[in-house]
Amino acid sequence: MKPIIPAILTDNFFDFQKKLKKVGNLSSWLQIDVSDGKFTPSKTLSPNDLLPLKFKQNLELHLMVFEPEKYFLTAEKLKVKRVIVHYEAIEKNIDEILSKKYPFTLGLALNPETEVEKILPYLSKVNFILVLGVTPGAQGQDFQEKVLEKIKRIKTLSPKTIVEVDGGINEKTIQKVNQAGADIFVVGSALLKAKEPKKMMAILEKLI
Repeated sequence: MKPIIPAILTDNFFDFQKKLKKVGNLSSWLQIDVSDGKFTPSKTLSPNDLLPLKFKQNLELHLMVFEPEKYFLTAEKLKVKRVIVHYEAIEKNIDEILSKKYPFTLGLALNPETEVEKILPYLSKVNFILVLGVTPGAQGQDFQEKVLEKIKRIKTLSPKTIVEVDGGINEKTIQKVNQAGADIFVVGSALLKAKEPKKMMAILEKLI
């Protein structure tokens, strides 16, 4: 079965703990969203804030930040398995960042407005691509349908590339995203706002 990963985005440590309690048992993976207030309008907790916590999940850190390399040491301390950096944030030094070896798997994220062509030269240098279905920085936005063509294009040009999709995924959109060729689905609001997150997870899994 294709994995569905719960995501948490918050600027409050206690809210993070509350959300972790709500969705932490739904998957063996958890995505933590990090915004710096510069790459995105909003600012979240930093990975440093989370160091006191013990995680039983495999962690994926989605860095919606400029200079993501400044977060890599903390990612290592958190024992993060996967780190996602944005093409738009590292465009100027992308070759330098992608050429290094890290103690985690590196993925490259793409905003809805960014053309697929811009990341084609780097598909062989990263382990997976994260396609954003919404403008990054806030949970609860509507999925942008134009992104479906982007997913199809990446899978057509590079069938072996793992495509993860994040933003606006719920019981109304997950089938379309699946049919477009997505391999991994990141779900925030649909799970966090559900009265019974476990039931919602089961519904989403059944749909794919």
